[in-house]
Order: sequence, then structure tokens, then C-alpha cells
Amino acid sequence: MGSSIQQRSYSPEDRKKFSLRLRQNLKQLSQLLEQPNFGVGKSSLGAELELSLIDPQGNASWVNAKIIDLANDPQLTLELNRYNLEINLSPIAAAGSPFSTIAEEMTQKLTQLNQLAAPLNTRTASIGILPTLTQRDVSRAAMSDFLRYRVLSDAIKELHQAPFEIDIDGEEPLLIGLTDLNAEGANTSFQLHLRVNPEAFADCYNAAQMATALGLAISTNSPLFLGHRLWEETRIPLFKQAVETRKSNEQAGHRVARTGLGSGWVKASAYELFQRSVDDFAVLLPECATESNITPNAAPELFELRLHHGTIWQWNRAIYDPAAGGHLRIEFRVLPSGPSPIDMAASGAFLVGLSKGLSHKMVEYSKLIKFDHIKTNFYRAAKQGLDATILWPDKNNRLQESSAQQLIQELLPLAKQGLQELEISTHEIESMLGIIQQRLDKRITGARWQLQTLRHFEKSMTRSAALPAMLNSYLEQADSGKPVHLWSTEWA
Repeated sequence: MGSSIQQRSYSPEDRKKFSLRLRQNLKQLSQLLEQPNFGVGKSSLGAELELSLIDPQGNASWVNAKIIDLANDPQLTLELNRYNLEINLSPIAAAGSPFSTIAEEMTQKLTQLNQLAAPLNTRTASIGILPTLTQRDVSRAAMSDFLRYRVLSDAIKELHQAPFEIDIDGEEPLLIGLTDLNAEGANTSFQLHLRVNPEAFADCYNAAQMATALGLAISTNSPLFLGHRLWEETRIPLFKQAVETRKSNEQAGHRVARTGLGSGWVKASAYELFQRSVDDFAVLLPECATESNITPNAAPELFELRLHHGTIWQWNRAIYDPAAGGHLRIEFRVLPSGPSPIDMAASGAFLVGLSKGLSHKMVEYSKLIKFDHIKTNFYRAAKQGLDATILWPDKNNRLQESSAQQLIQELLPLAKQGLQELEISTHEIESMLGIIQQRLDKRITGARWQLQTLRHFEKSMTRSAALPAMLNSYLEQADSGKPVHLWSTEWA
């Protein structure tokens, strides 16, 4: 959930100074974006993989700090809860075979981590939500020993001024109250970064917003939380509710949530998204840059703006990075962790390709379809996956409702076109989109495999025994390296 901070508390003077720096940073960003050659460069990709740690019985293993110490790897970071880790994968040029390379690095890193974790009776699990979690695993006690998380939790609680209510409908509705934001740590994701030239940013970002529902529908992998069958991608409502800063009257007044798709189409540039962050959201971490925060670079750090923007968890997030003279990225945050590295690579390829392909249509589409409809599509996809009903322009640019399954099938050629535009190799495109096609043909995703398998085990055992049995089968097949459409479903 972001980089480290140094302070445990902040004075009114700290907050005033931070607010001033934020406005200064915004002005600097505006000036940067007006420079004709700022951020222009070849497309590149980066990725982050969040993981759960489990013991031999399939329960959460609270040893992330020990593994970090053993690994001594700058690509590893602590996540919110003691059973979470994040791998920051190596940036790579988009041209060629980037998704295969990302999958290979994930496989290598997971193998290394499992070897390190074995003496601790622990292994990794790439799964959107660990199905064996208990309420203790989402309590304050589960929080990693990292100052940022404790300060962030306290700041969110102070704004919300009420217990965090997790209220998720579904096959087996769940309603619980929690005192801290640790339920967010139940979520693990596979996040992709795409470098985008500033002049193309608005159209590409809007396209990502539109494509996200379909990218999620074909990739769901989080159907269970605290033993309840909920949404096909339960991470979506869980994250939103776990870090809720709005009071009930602000929710009723439709004030924008810190986690969601945002408040509307981007009209001209990335600047709008950073400005919305400053205008619409209270500051949680008003810590100003010091000498230790600053690295020599030709581009300004914009430290305060980046810190604040990093406490707003939109599913597609604009990123300003001062590296390489400064550039912009779109961070695609919606995809769940798992099932296998090749599955994540294929899901990422489809989402990035579709976003790129759609970007050339967005001037027209953003006038044709209301942003509220995009949000409706998104939540339907999270709840129902491939069965979701999605509002989308037809060939004559008339809006009509179709199933996510049908739309993904129809839009695969557009995703292919987008990947070709990124100069991705023909073999890579065929391989990655071929996996998506096989999921469509078999109507299978990680979420559906989990639910089918759980039903199989529940024929002969209780839910409490069936959950770890399903997880063990999931891990065995994930370790094979096969994509989920080739996993055994003899009992389905």
C-alpha cells in the first residue's frame, strides 16, 4: 500500500505545509505536461504480484518479516498483513514477448520464495483472497510491523469515525464489523503498469476504465471470504468497504470513494486525475519531503503529490514517475493474484491489449456512454463474472446489453490489434489471447474453478474441511504451471 514514512503523528503546521507543497506539486506537474517532449518514449510494462503466505494446514502464516529478512531482496516488500508479501517485478519493454517474460520472472521468484519459506513451514499462495482466512487474520493483530500501515489505519479510522462494516451480498451474504482496515489485507492482486505518452494518456486511461469490466470478468479468482461464497471477485467490494473514509451521510451524498473507478471521464490530460486527488480526498499522510526522500534527477520528484495520490486506491491509477526524465504510467490494479503465472500474464495481455485497442474509439465512446454505466458494468462483472450483463456500443454505435462472455469473444480481435500496436510479437499475442479463448470456450476462471472444487469436496466433508482441501488442490495445480483452463474439473 505504498512507501515508508518517518513520522508517527502530524501537527497542524505539518498539515499546512503539506497542503502548500501539494498545490506547488500540482503546478509543477501542469508545467511539465506543457513541455512538448516530456514523457515521450517507448511503451514499457512493469508488474507487481501480491502473495499470501500459508502453513501446511492452509492457514495464514504470519511470517512475512522473517521471509523479507531471509530473502534480502529489494524486489520484495511487506504488505498490510503479516501473511502478505509483494514482488516488484522488473520493468520491461512492451515490444517483443513481455508477458511471457513477466510470467517467467514470477515463476522464478515464487520458486525462490518457497525454498526460503520451507524451513518456516510456510509457502506462498497466489490467490485473490485466501479462502481459509479467519476473523483473527483481519484484525489489528495481523497488521505488519510497518509504521506507514499503523499511521494510515489510524488516519482512516479518524475520518470514518465508525467501525468498518463489511456488508457483501452473494450466495451466502456476509455482514461483520471490524475496528481496523486489515480486511483490505485479505486482497492480493496482480498489478500492471503501462507507460503511456502524455498526449495519448486521456484516451488510453478512459479506454482502461471501459475495458476493466471485461478484463475482470474473464479473470475472477476471489469468490470466498471468511468461509462465505460471495462475489466472483469479492476483492472489489471488500477493498472499497475496508478502507472506507466517508461517513454515512457522505456516502448518501455520493461523495467519491477512495477505492473505485473515480468520478468521470478524463477530458484532456493526466493532470485532471491528480487534481481530483487533491480536491476530492482528505490527506492521510501529511509528510513532506526531506533530503532522504530526494534522489538526484532531472525531473522534479513531486514527493508530496505522489505520496497523497498513493493513498487513493482507484482500480486504474495514474502514475507520475520522475525516473528517466519523468514519465506517466497507467497502473491497472483490478486483476487478482493467481491462479498461475501464465494465467496472470494472459489476463494482463488481454486487459492491456483491449485498453490500447479501445483508446482510438474513446473520443466517440466517452460521449456515447455515461461514466455511471461504466461503473455499473464493473460491479456487475465483479459479482457475476462471465455471466454479467454489460452495456456496450454495438457496430452501429447504439448501446445494447450483452453478456460479458459474448462481448469478450467479439472484442478479442480489438485486443489483438492493441497488442500489435505495442509491437508485441505475433507468437506472444496468439499464446496469451489463446489462453483467454480457452477460458471462454470452457467458461472457466479461477473463481469458478474454486467454487466447483469446493462443491465437490463438500459432498464428503464439512465446509471447514473442504476449504483447505480445495486450497491444497488449487496449489498443486498452480505449481504445475498450467493455466486454469487445463486444471482438473472431473468432479464439476
